[in-house]
Amino acid sequence: MTYPPPGDQQPGNQPSGDYPRPPGDYPPPPGNYPPPASGYPPPPGNYPTGEYQPGGYQSGGYQQPGQYPPSTPKNTLGTMALVAAIIGVLTFWSVVGGIILGLLAVALGFVARSRVKKGAATNGTVSLVAIILGFVAAALSVALIAFGVSWFSNVGGQEFVDCMNDAGSSQSAKDQCSDRFQQNIEDRYR
Repeated sequence: MTYPPPGDQQPGNQPSGDYPRPPGDYPPPPGNYPPPASGYPPPPGNYPTGEYQPGGYQSGGYQQPGQYPPSTPKNTLGTMALVAAIIGVLTFWSVVGGIILGLLAVALGFVARSRVKKGAATNGTVSLVAIILGFVAAALSVALIAFGVSWFSNVGGQEFVDCMNDAGSSQSAKDQCSDRFQQNIEDRYR
């Protein structure tokens, strides 16, 4: 290959060859690239899906100004509500487990459902299950407490409480109250 003498070269009019070119005088690389944009946002174009576009590979075209890419769903509250509801159902026999965790699950479930309706979350079913299980846990706990109070009063619980209050600080009187209460329970369930 022969090189032209240095004075015969015109900028931007260089013959192809293996010799070094001045910066900025290279032809564009092969491929379907959009023309460089002078500002942001890039000019609208019909770039094929999967083609290289400024900023990386994208599926589809450019986003219009003011549009943002979809954010990742915020499903944490729904998951927390479901966990609280499951623990609440499993421990409904305690006030903390049934009532507190059940009502917490219901509250978190409703907040998570509102996020689903706004499009910020995608776990609507999980949130609904958490709400239902939370209500079940709270209802079972309240029913168990009501049953316990009813049973306690049926076996003479109020008499036992009154006897203990009247006993004051006398340990022998407290022991007599306990023995009488225990005897009432045994008589009732023989």
